[in-house]
Amino acid sequence: MKSTPVIIALCIASAIAVPHVKRAAVNSGTLDLIGELEGFRKNFYTDSVGHTAIGKRRLQQHPCPITEAEGKKLLAHDLQTFEKCVCKLPNAKDLNANEYGALVSFTYNSGCGGADKYWSTAMSEKNFEGICQALPTTNTLGGQLNSRRAKEGAFCALPSNTTSGC
Repeated sequence: MKSTPVIIALCIASAIAVPHVKRAAVNSGTLDLIGELEGFRKNFYTDSVGHTAIGKRRLQQHPCPITEAEGKKLLAHDLQTFEKCVCKLPNAKDLNANEYGALVSFTYNSGCGGADKYWSTAMSEKNFEGICQALPTTNTLGGQLNSRRAKEGAFCALPSNTTSGC
């Protein structure tokens, strides 16, 4: 095959160009929280910003319909990008699993830039309790996300002896 060397070169280049950031998979409570907040649809739909999505807001193409279990697996896979973003924040390794999960939920909704913008200072200061307290009033889009942020804040404040794994 003539394309094999090109594919190998691209794989090597991408491995070199993208630094490895350790990430921990979120706990089942986080998957349940985000699943509840995002909802589930077994067929394609148009999301609030006009993207075609399926399951729990998956934007890539996927055969449909899907089961809720398949939707949960897709969500867990899609969260990897946002888990890495949270793990890049200062002191993320010191978060407990629920604080980490709440921040992954926030980041999934607000983007990696939102996590950095709103939480870098508190993370630098290890003010994890302050993050949990501030979540209900942070980036609520003029109140449209009040319920979501309140649930993220409550989840964040749940005690956990498990660390984030970042």
